[in-house]
Amino acid sequence: MDKIQNNKKMGILNSLKNMQNNKFYKLSIIIILLLSSIVFLILGLYYGGNAKTISLDDVTNFVIHQSTGDMFKDTLLKEVRFPQILGAIAIGITLAGSGLMLQILFRNLLASPYTTGISSGVLLMVSFVIFATSLSNLFKVFGTADILIAGWMGGMLSTIILISIAFKVKESNSVIIIALLASYLFSGIRSYLIHSSDNLLIDEYFGFVVGNLSKLTFDAVYPMAFATVVFIIMSLFLIKPLNALVFGENYAKSFGLSIKKIRIAILLLTSFVVGLIIPYVGLMAFVGISAPYLARPLLKTSDNTYLLPASMLIGVLLMLSCHIITLHYYLPFKWIFNVKTASVLPISAVLDVFGGIIVLYLIMQGEKKLIL
Repeated sequence: MDKIQNNKKMGILNSLKNMQNNKFYKLSIIIILLLSSIVFLILGLYYGGNAKTISLDDVTNFVIHQSTGDMFKDTLLKEVRFPQILGAIAIGITLAGSGLMLQILFRNLLASPYTTGISSGVLLMVSFVIFATSLSNLFKVFGTADILIAGWMGGMLSTIILISIAFKVKESNSVIIIALLASYLFSGIRSYLIHSSDNLLIDEYFGFVVGNLSKLTFDAVYPMAFATVVFIIMSLFLIKPLNALVFGENYAKSFGLSIKKIRIAILLLTSFVVGLIIPYVGLMAFVGISAPYLARPLLKTSDNTYLLPASMLIGVLLMLSCHIITLHYYLPFKWIFNVKTASVLPISAVLDVFGGIIVLYLIMQGEKKLIL
């Protein structure tokens, strides 16, 4: 009997040690990701297109004293580099976090703000304002913010549609299928509007659609920062419901959780941030899919206490690293085609190319392990 009790005690102690080690490992990964994000933030300010223009001392003085002592450098940091870097951080946090939540909700690794129709609603309303003369005249009351207001309204329209579907449909997979079909419907309407318009308006539309940080200003960063703070705070309250959903809707119901309420809370939160952010920067579809996918094997856990912040930080790293690449190295076209682009590359181009290659490599490595 004593031996059995001793074995049980040893088993409990070993399991506790493993839990502590796993916790230490996960926290270590998150700290490394956080420090890496800070490093890339500094590099983004320093290597923002021309390393000779801004020094690390200039960045430090600007952060501490709000001035470098040089008007040109102050303007460059305030009007160009800081807005773009802060915008990249906001996009990385919100889109990666939204992607993880939607993937858990729909139990589908391809779920993201793009595939759930939220982005399509934004683009549809923007296309109406650009191409439809009557709506364009109506939105002129908003001045230069007409497209931004239209994009936000489009995001809210998608939210209303998604929530009404979520109330009526029992299975989450049915919601994403209907949302995907709605996206195709919106896409068809946009294609018709584009086909019926002149080239100048089409250029304006595609200039909005392609994900780009170059147009960001501090006026845009403030609402993006507000949306990011709200998103982080609200996501803390969703960690436990998300952990329950990992094991399925029936498991979550057994704990007394209302699936419809959780579904609506997640859809409202993700629609809110995406509707606020996409109108400023265009589409960044890949971040919401790839960041959670990269975080899972890195942390080796499905616990959202660790997975959610890790996904957000990976999203930030993806955005900052690709932003630096587009500004400083003009990749991938400079290496692949030996051609330097006339202007700064859209960040979405680099995100899609390099991010797609990384995720494809990880998938193939996973398949090899299964075969072996």
